[in-house]
Amino acid sequence: MGIRAYIDRVMDAYTRGDFYEEVKRARQEYCARTGEIAEGSEKFEIRMTAFLDWYLFDRPMDQAQLAPVKLFVLEKLDTVAADERSIFEDLAKSNHSLFELLKAKGDDIYVKDLFTNEKFIVEDDAINRGFTKGDVFEARLIKYKDRLVFGSSFVFHPAEARPFLLKQIKLVRFLDEKKRLALLHRLASMRLKMEQYAHIDVHHIYTENPIF
Repeated sequence: MGIRAYIDRVMDAYTRGDFYEEVKRARQEYCARTGEIAEGSEKFEIRMTAFLDWYLFDRPMDQAQLAPVKLFVLEKLDTVAADERSIFEDLAKSNHSLFELLKAKGDDIYVKDLFTNEKFIVEDDAINRGFTKGDVFEARLIKYKDRLVFGSSFVFHPAEARPFLLKQIKLVRFLDEKKRLALLHRLASMRLKMEQYAHIDVHHIYTENPIF
């Protein structure tokens, strides 16, 4: 059983029943932060994956003021098998950031966190074929048993935007997680606009003064 099965258990606990209305509010909030996308779009499923990632890992619940993965550890850890508890605890400590791909070797992906400059080896043979050296992308690293794996959501930014991305990272590097997350959402909004307005030069979108 992979990490996805454990994330699904958290999702089942905090998206159904009494939480349905909160999920609706959260989706509206996410779209306000990152941009709206039509349900018929070919990118809709990707965006919904990104929304659920944010909802489960980053967004504090209205009442508890903790993200669902942290709330699960607080409320439900004693209901899971003893050998699974550390897995859920590690879910609550994931690393959501911008990464640069340094190299891929076999099933291993070597990445650098652009906020901290820390380097990591990610063991994820299911997706490493889609990466190219130098790629800069938003993702989540999760410790799963004795290795690091990626979460489900990725936002790849164009190579032409790299100088802008690095400049923005410097502005928030030493600030709190809310400021970093706000930057990630602003960059995701720019990435969406790049897809929607493919005829516009990237530098007019990835800028401190976007034309939109």
